[in-house]
Amino acid sequence: MRLVLVTQDFPPARGGIQTWALEMARRLSRRCEKFAVIAPAAEHSATADAALGFRVLRTGTSNSLVLTSAPALARLATREGFDRTLHAQWSTAPAARALRRFGKIEKVTIAAHGRELLLAPWARVGAAQRGYDRVRRRELAEADCVLAGSRYTAGLARDLGADRVLVTRYGTDPERFRPRDAASLRARLELGARPVLLTIARLVPRKGIDDVLGALADVRRSVPDVAYVIAGSGPDRTRLESIVHRNGLESSVRFVGAIADDELPLWYSLGDVFVMPSRSEPPDVEGFGIVFLEAAACERPVVAARAGGVPDAVADGVSGLLVSPGDALALARAMTELLSDPARRAELGRRARVRVLAELTWDAVADATFAALAE
Repeated sequence: MRLVLVTQDFPPARGGIQTWALEMARRLSRRCEKFAVIAPAAEHSATADAALGFRVLRTGTSNSLVLTSAPALARLATREGFDRTLHAQWSTAPAARALRRFGKIEKVTIAAHGRELLLAPWARVGAAQRGYDRVRRRELAEADCVLAGSRYTAGLARDLGADRVLVTRYGTDPERFRPRDAASLRARLELGARPVLLTIARLVPRKGIDDVLGALADVRRSVPDVAYVIAGSGPDRTRLESIVHRNGLESSVRFVGAIADDELPLWYSLGDVFVMPSRSEPPDVEGFGIVFLEAAACERPVVAARAGGVPDAVADGVSGLLVSPGDALALARAMTELLSDPARRAELGRRARVRVLAELTWDAVADATFAALAE
């Protein structure tokens, strides 16, 4: 296989799709006769790219890659014999389909994540939005295969006309994400033996952190010494801090800011329960939630909302507890149940890691992806 991965999202930028693209590239590159990535130009990327062990062609920006990737892809196909493409977004697929039409590309595969299938960037200009929708439907319908990150995303793709859709899901690295001794971190935060709820997320409204804060008063009635640690940065921090002050939660809530990537396993291990009741606010949806797998690999049970693709990431009653989005009472009950029952908490955490090891590693995702590409 001579494969090109075309992606608008790639490190050094951070995020779920960036992580997926990098982990797939690392694994697929080892299985292909030829392999290359086409990604946006990024400051300080040259040194990082050189250490990856596969070719990365940088061109344009995340938005302009839709156009600038076309000549790079044409050169790879016509001059070097690259014959298959995997697109992290449907919007870069038209050039590959044109090359397929001229016999230069054999197979065009699109990965689907969620948000990009719901975007309506021209909603205020009816004719433009209808044209955008037609192009999106055409690219999904005419792709040889669409790889969906969850059953939810697969449904979105099928609704848009995709014919052959496979659910490949997402994964994590259980060698990196595993239980750590977080005693030193507890001491640094002066948490002592307090039970800890943890969220690691970009601070935006749809992550549901405000719902956790709203339920915290009920949790404190049964677990008065609970500490809620919120890790991450984002535009919603000021609003969230105002909720804390308004509800008198200062003694229970800690905002610790962004976490360095190499420290994530330690922070996951700090929490007794990982909580993130994301809401669906189209086009912003939780297509899956890799953070849930990272917490699971660290043997931490999860409390989440049954929204978007989250039920694929969190197995209710196995690796955590799912509640209805916006149900403050159910959210408080689930958090209280796990914080009050160390044995139940430990059992769910153990099962969570077993589930990751069995089916939700990046190796497993790469196996399913390679099989689909090779057909």
